[in-house]
Amino acid sequence: MNVTDKIFRELKKRLDEGFYLPGSRFPSESTLAEEFHINKMTMNKIVSLLVEQKYLTRGVRGAGTRVADNSSRPRGLIACLSPLSPYSVCILRGVYAEALRHNFAVITESPAVEDLQFRLQMLHRMGVTGVISAAYGTPVLPEGMVLCCVDRDPCVFSEGQKIIFINSNNFQGGVQMMEEIFRRGHREILIFSVERFRTNPMAPKTPRVTGFHQVMEKHGLSDFEERTFYSAPSSQEDAKYFLETYLKKFPRTTLIAVDSDNGAALLHTAALQLDLECPGEIALTGFGNISPLPIANVDQAPERQGELAARYLIEHALTGSLPETSCIQVETHLVRIEEIPIILN
Repeated sequence: MNVTDKIFRELKKRLDEGFYLPGSRFPSESTLAEEFHINKMTMNKIVSLLVEQKYLTRGVRGAGTRVADNSSRPRGLIACLSPLSPYSVCILRGVYAEALRHNFAVITESPAVEDLQFRLQMLHRMGVTGVISAAYGTPVLPEGMVLCCVDRDPCVFSEGQKIIFINSNNFQGGVQMMEEIFRRGHREILIFSVERFRTNPMAPKTPRVTGFHQVMEKHGLSDFEERTFYSAPSSQEDAKYFLETYLKKFPRTTLIAVDSDNGAALLHTAALQLDLECPGEIALTGFGNISPLPIANVDQAPERQGELAARYLIEHALTGSLPETSCIQVETHLVRIEEIPIILN
């Protein structure tokens, strides 16, 4: 953090804590420059930024700068960039709840990818100090802003950026779900995966599928790779092909484990086209806990992820500090496990 940022934060903190009374005359730029041992030009820039963010008001020439009435002004401003979906709405619910507790305002936007960098510059000018990115990857932020990527594993990013990654423990979720499937007596199991193709068809297995496979191997199902199909994320044709092909290859299948609720919806629709009840004749599980289908699911705690993202950005805005680790995992848990039928051997 450079000297200008430190002085700006200090003056902002004084204004937030009522050190200067609303309506009172703010110290002159000369006085402040002398206090902080900087030149008047730099102090003028800092005061101008405080005016721009509505902490101060400038009077007509000679009237001086006064402290704005902050009775209804939020203590700070963060932004959340996310395409709207049932899952992202849950993230936003956590963001807004945490921001409300600290009297911070939240700007929510879903800009087109080609407009992203322009919007980030505009948000910076509006006084946004931190950005939460859900499904926008790791954009390069203007200097001084902090990025928090939600529902995302750590990845390569530009050197010098301040980035926090928050995600659910998806490996844990995969293990939990598959252990419950075996505990209820299922041995003829298939896996339908849509998450692997989300960024790269040649990407390694996702943590959730790795969790599925680890438990299957542990229980003696060594052909777990043969029982796994990797689909394009939104391909109804892939879902139909999977059911037609894999149920012929494994005709005794009792359950299909899916690594995404979107994938579960694809299978359900494909099953209807094939006059097959799934869930029903064949049990189905999901991942994400946003599906309206009557299926067991893995709750990835998106509200908690949003809450933590907002908390870290707010803490940084107020104190300049960041969490000790830049990679935070949120615990998962199973819901509606009673929807997995019990197989009596």
